[in-house]
Amino acid sequence: MDIKLKDFEGPLDLLLHLVSKYEVDIYDVPIVEIIEQYLAYIATLKAMRLEIASEYMVMASQLMVIKSQKLLPTMVVSLPDEEDLEQELLSQIEEYRQFKELSEELAKQHNKRAQFYSKPKQELIFEETTLAHDKTIMDLFLTFSKIMTNHQETLLQQHTVVERDDYRIEDMMEYLLERMESHKKLCLQEVFEECHQKNEMLTLFLATLELIKLQRVDVRQLEHFGKIYLSLSKENKTEKGQGR
Repeated sequence: MDIKLKDFEGPLDLLLHLVSKYEVDIYDVPIVEIIEQYLAYIATLKAMRLEIASEYMVMASQLMVIKSQKLLPTMVVSLPDEEDLEQELLSQIEEYRQFKELSEELAKQHNKRAQFYSKPKQELIFEETTLAHDKTIMDLFLTFSKIMTNHQETLLQQHTVVERDDYRIEDMMEYLLERMESHKKLCLQEVFEECHQKNEMLTLFLATLELIKLQRVDVRQLEHFGKIYLSLSKENKTEKGQGR
């Protein structure tokens, strides 16, 4: 099975996505939280053995430097030539946001003007689904990254165990569907917290993505960074009813 996630246009695009969640001015966002979410995203990609562009790793190293500086006690006297890496990063994100908004506005104008000119007949090919669907999947992925990072710290503090490597996506799909049959909605975070091994969490996450792809479940998140709930889709309920 081939699971594909929406790729960001670069590390600044990912950071802008995380910053925009807080719905405040870029210079007022909690920078340490943003950095932790970014690093959790990269760590999850590594755990899933997905290819990571070098520019993401360069940005990750820069963010780790900023995070370490934020956590260290503030120096009474600072060097006059010392670079403010945090402000420089926020400025880059703000500049990227402005260029992105300008690019989107120019694209809208281009599409509007294109309606006034005749164009040769051409085949229209749509490779992706709606943006709303992509956004939901990415929010799910970012939330999973945070959960897995926190849960791994808990597992490391426990006794060492030999992990199973025979978890199957199909079995996890059936497991989730059975859980949702007895619950109107299923809190995904609570299901992940019941896992005892990293491989189990990864397989469960991939099973969730596959159920969403097949439109067998609905996903709801009432607020940014809030809990994510799964429920059986109307189509899946109808199939269950006809089967009976």
